[in-house]
Amino acid sequence: MQKFDNPYYPRAGYSNAELDTMSNNFDPDKGYVEIIRQDDPVSPALGLALGFEFDETNGEYPYTPARAIMQLKDFGWGGVEFSRRDTLNYTGVSNDVSEDIQIEVDGFARDTIWGRFSGVLVSGAGVMATIENGHFRVRVHRK
Repeated sequence: MQKFDNPYYPRAGYSNAELDTMSNNFDPDKGYVEIIRQDDPVSPALGLALGFEFDETNGEYPYTPARAIMQLKDFGWGGVEFSRRDTLNYTGVSNDVSEDIQIEVDGFARDTIWGRFSGVLVSGAGVMATIENGHFRVRVHRK
């Protein structure tokens, strides 16, 4: 994300270096959390997108989402947007069909969510990458 000349809420007042934290969203109506992190806010080389279903009223932890997706992106291969067409990047899913990744939410309080993840990511070329002991703790912004 980049700042524009015209003010646009909620991005107004944030620097380009702070805008990557605005990519941590929670939509209570859809019951979905999306976390996007990158190694550099202005000129990223690597990025990680993590999305999963989440019910904040559940109250029992650890909470294992029934549906989840994770993507590891090399921004050197075709732009700075995450897309389903990213065949050179790595993707893992957890749903009724596949159990590539395991995500466990360990807690949620004051719009901060934390947990851990592990699994196998696959590229469009068929190459696999293993993730062990991944952790997250982010403040999410409600949509």
